[in-house]
Amino acid sequence: MFIFLMLIASGCVTRNYDSNMDLGKSQLNEENYLEAHEAFELAYREAKTPEARELMDLSGFLASGMKKYDEQDFDSAKRDFEEATVYKAKYREGKLLVSKAVEMHPVSDSATIETVEGNDEPAEEETEDGSKVEDKAATETKGIGSKDSVSTLSKSQAEKLVKDYVDMENFTHLHIEYDHDAEKGDYIFHVFEVDEPSQKSGHKTTWGWYGVNKKTKEVYEVM
Repeated sequence: MFIFLMLIASGCVTRNYDSNMDLGKSQLNEENYLEAHEAFELAYREAKTPEARELMDLSGFLASGMKKYDEQDFDSAKRDFEEATVYKAKYREGKLLVSKAVEMHPVSDSATIETVEGNDEPAEEETEDGSKVEDKAATETKGIGSKDSVSTLSKSQAEKLVKDYVDMENFTHLHIEYDHDAEKGDYIFHVFEVDEPSQKSGHKTTWGWYGVNKKTKEVYEVM
């Protein structure tokens, strides 16, 4: 009877864990990070798996960062996004959350600059005929923090995002190389293994092809 009850309890834990993990991942697809965090937290209480812990932590950073960003507490939001960007994610959804944090980090940084600069009115000076002319330096500075002014992702930055996405730090046998720009402008990288790395003619075995959106910094697998 004791064994029978234990089996029933184990089955309930498994069902609760799976349902909460599925709910959390569903909320991630909708970018509802707070709801996802709550679901992953429940799943972690049922079974303390590495995946549940990773997704609970990362969704928590994103939820907190987004909330503070909406409240215009940009410095605090930036710190939350930084915590997520340095997280060593091992699972697919976790890596997507890290990519989202990488995307949001410069946006929160830019918003901070924009808020600071928005407090200063552009200086004006008078011309010889008495008309007002906006100070050139103030005009050039205006709008530095806007989203449109965020620089396009460089090839080296995109390569680092792919390395983090694939977790190449723990797969030291892997190599990466830029291949081409896609039709929409995304960077395309080739990740591969070399059968005989000591020889220049070593055969390359493809691990995967990955694209990086230059504007959103999203990393995705190319089929």
